Amino acid sequence: MGERLGSVVIPAHNEARVIGRCLGALLADVPAGTLEVVVVCNGCTDKTADVVRSTGLPVRVIEISQASKTAALSVADAETRAFPRLYLDADVVLPSSSAVAVLERLSWDDLLAARPPLRYDLAHCSPLVRRYYAARVMVPGMLDRLWGAGVYGMARSGRRRFDAWPDLTADDLFVDSLFSDDEIELVPADPVVVAPPRTAHDLLAVLRRGARAKADHQRGDAMGPFELPLRHTVGTTVRGLAGAVARRPAMLLNAMVYLGFATCARFRWTRTGSIVWERDHSSRSVRERGEGTRRRGP
Repeated sequence: MGERLGSVVIPAHNEARVIGRCLGALLADVPAGTLEVVVVCNGCTDKTADVVRSTGLPVRVIEISQASKTAALSVADAETRAFPRLYLDADVVLPSSSAVAVLERLSWDDLLAARPPLRYDLAHCSPLVRRYYAARVMVPGMLDRLWGAGVYGMARSGRRRFDAWPDLTADDLFVDSLFSDDEIELVPADPVVVAPPRTAHDLLAVLRRGARAKADHQRGDAMGPFELPLRHTVGTTVRGLAGAVARRPAMLLNAMVYLGFATCARFRWTRTGSIVWERDHSSRSVRERGEGTRRRGP
C-alpha cells in the first residue's frame, strides 16, 4: 500500500453515465492507498452508487437521500480525514497524474488552494457554443481562478477558512472568493477535461444557473459572516474582451457571441428568478454514446 497523499471528495447526483470514467481516470496510475476517495451519492434515482461499486476501485460510497451538493460536501468532509483535499465533479475527467501533482503542491506550507489547468472538449459542440468558449478563454483572468474547472483543492489550513458549507448554488465560486491571488496556484499538469454543453439551449441553461449563483453571492445569501466579492463583473469582462479583440480582430464575432449568450442568460434569470437546478444533459448523452470507443472528455 502506498503512502496516503490526500483525499478526493466527489459529490454525485444521478451521474451513473459518467462516474465510471471519472473514477477510472482519477485512479488509473496511483498505487492503492495513495488517495482516500469518497463518492457521496446525493438524492440519486439512477444507479450511480451501483456503478461506483461495480468498478472495483478503492472508493468509499456514501448515499444520502437529499439531492444537495452542499449536503454531500458536508457529509464528505465529516467522513474524510486526509489532507490536502480535492473536490471533484463527477462529470469531468481528471488524470491521476494531475490529482497527484495538485495534492503534492498543496502539501507545501506556502499554498492554501490550487487546481490543474482545464481544457474544454468542444468536439461535439455546436458552432455557437464553440465561439462562446473561444471567447471565454480570451478573457484575462477567466481561467486562472479556482471556479469553473470542476475541480479545486485545499490544504488543511485553506479548509479552515470556513466552517460549514453555505447553501449556495456555486461552491467553487464561494471557495474561490476566500483566497487572494498569492494563495492560489494553477499547478503545471495535464489539464482536467471539461465537456461543455453541446447546444445553445443547454449552454443558456447552465449560464442561467451561473447568473443565479452570482446573484446569491451579491446578496450574501446563506453566507453568515462571509463576503463574496465578484472578481469578474460585466465591466471587467467587456474590457477583457475588448482588449482581446484589439489584439486579435478576427475574434470579434466570438466576442459578440459570448456577450450575446451572457446577456440573454442574465435577462432570463432576472425575469424568471427560477430556482430550478438547470442541468446540462447534452454533454452527458454524448459521453454515454462515446463510452468504450475512444477516451475523450468527461
